[in-house]
Amino acid sequence: MTQSIRIINKIAEDVQKKHNDERICLYDLGFQEYNESLKTQEQIHSYIKEKNINGIILTMNYSNLFTIGKSGKKSDILVSQEVLNKKGINVYESNRGGEITYHGPGQLIYYPIINLKKLKIKPVEYVRIIQKTVINSLYDFNIQSEHENQPVGVWVKGKKISSIGVRISKSVSLHGVAINLNCDLKYFTYIIPCGIKDLNLTNITNETNSKCEKNDFDNSFLKNFNQNIFNL
Repeated sequence: MTQSIRIINKIAEDVQKKHNDERICLYDLGFQEYNESLKTQEQIHSYIKEKNINGIILTMNYSNLFTIGKSGKKSDILVSQEVLNKKGINVYESNRGGEITYHGPGQLIYYPIINLKKLKIKPVEYVRIIQKTVINSLYDFNIQSEHENQPVGVWVKGKKISSIGVRISKSVSLHGVAINLNCDLKYFTYIIPCGIKDLNLTNITNETNSKCEKNDFDNSFLKNFNQNIFNL
């Protein structure tokens, strides 16, 4: 049984038990190869569209890699292929919005696959919901962050802590948000992240004295996402 079928079966079970009627659930896929994670997203996307359910959130982690969004370009990679090979960094072209970014260990990845049509949410509103969810969740760990007067994403004192890149297909969302937990920020120096030269980045560990583990942030993100998407 493939991973996506297992997740779909679990979603179906949750829906049948009415766990999923009024709220979005989160499913942790653990370590993923990037292309396999895309296939899983697409199959779950089709299931959510076909069954007309609210949606779910996937979380996972990756090895060191760069993804280039629909607005990105390979010239934003600042090191040679030889260096990429030596450091074990793979590069993938993605159908998400946005430009080039880094994913890797110590980074939180959330892919909400949400039925925007059913929930009557416009794409622009959806991006704002994600931004607000990240800001609310960071606040739970004593980090003040913002997105006003900044490019898409979430920022702490002028440093970017979270990148957002989504795709809307048939009124259902794909891809999502990456939040730097305790990742090695040097990997961002190998690219022009988000197409912004001299971009300063940070992570949660650098910005708070509060202990923050992935499971803790998962719980916070899920709580805040549900509150924001349903305006509870």
